[in-house]
Amino acid sequence: MEGTNFTYVIKQLELALRPYFEEVCAQAGMTIAQFTALTVLERRPGITSSELARRSFVRAQTMAQTMDPLLDAGLVRRERDPEHARRLLLFLTDEGVAAVARTAPRLAELERLLTRGFAEEETAALADYLRRARRTLESHTLAEFRKGATDLVP
Repeated sequence: MEGTNFTYVIKQLELALRPYFEEVCAQAGMTIAQFTALTVLERRPGITSSELARRSFVRAQTMAQTMDPLLDAGLVRRERDPEHARRLLLFLTDEGVAAVARTAPRLAELERLLTRGFAEEETAALADYLRRARRTLESHTLAEFRKGATDLVP
């Protein structure tokens, strides 16, 4: 498969997609980081801020700055963990759920634009290929990669 340049093509796609995604989020009054945090909390309610940061692809310090406007706007709430009183768990409020729902039509429109040149089966296959590629990377560690141990069976 020489010459596929997947990493380069994927980065080009990300760069082309980003301004559209930023526009969708801006129309909803939030940043990409804030929207990502809301959608992660929608799928995984009751996680900590550090877990949310990991799942949102940002550092814990960045997540604190991302969360403040969401908390102030009443889109997210904190609750003490009943099992570990020092831990604070994050949840979407009804307003947070509504904010994600309001963004869904524009996001669907963006996804239709992105896949306009594909047949329905191709779109499904592309999504499957991308998920499989992500799972393959997640099944190894960076330390293994550094040592050149990438021939491991997933």
